[in-house]
Amino acid sequence: MRSLENKKIYGTIFYKKKPRGFMRKLIDEVDSKIIHMLKKNGRMPNTELAKKLKISETAIRKRLKRLFDNELIQIVAVVNHLKLGHEIEGNIKIKIDTKKTEHVIKKLDSIDGIWYIAHLTGASDFDAEFSVRSQGELRDLLSKINKINGVVNAEPSFRLQLIKNRYDWETPKGGAMPV
Repeated sequence: MRSLENKKIYGTIFYKKKPRGFMRKLIDEVDSKIIHMLKKNGRMPNTELAKKLKISETAIRKRLKRLFDNELIQIVAVVNHLKLGHEIEGNIKIKIDTKKTEHVIKKLDSIDGIWYIAHLTGASDFDAEFSVRSQGELRDLLSKINKINGVVNAEPSFRLQLIKNRYDWETPKGGAMPV
């Protein structure tokens, strides 16, 4: 094990010295505007962003690179499962033997039909969201989950109606946070 002497601790990452820009603002007002516009149209060209913000396309490109590199944003296609024939959606609260957590995570992650997995505190250990085409697929999904060594209980809930599904959360205007 490497010695940690003479190293300062920031968060849970060990650094020999404080990294450059450690407490600088993650995003400024221009970044916030870029993010806002991309939330409305993730395919907006850099040239159009630059024109609307009255800055150079090079500046836009550099800012986007920093936002992507620091994992502050990502541009992805959001699938409408219902339009693809997945008529049954919901979540599954999963209780496990905590000694087998890593094994359960690997197995859950490999199951088709599950598109979201969160490790929780509280009454359940995991929350998994799913979408399937039929009751037969749901039965198969639950069977796969219950066969995982370490799963104690899997309790499904079905989505009756999707009330709110938004990806345009307010972008912070800045603030000192570790990079």
